[in-house]
Amino acid sequence: MPPAAEVRIFSPNAGLIDGVPVTAPPYGDIQEVVISILQQRAQQFGAPAPASITDDRYGGAIRLLIHADGTTEALD
Repeated sequence: MPPAAEVRIFSPNAGLIDGVPVTAPPYGDIQEVVISILQQRAQQFGAPAPASITDDRYGGAIRLLIHADGTTEALD
């Protein structure tokens, strides 16, 4: 299993994955961009990609497991 990604979302269009800036296209959604990148990571490693996601827009945090097919599941 790949190491857990540290994700921070700042706005509907901007965030960080392991300290690397990511942006959504105009009228896009940063959540979709993050899931897509983590899905690619899962495909590369051949195993689900864990992520710890902090969303500054809502003040919440969640841990997810993202599978190679793009499905997600919450971790406790």
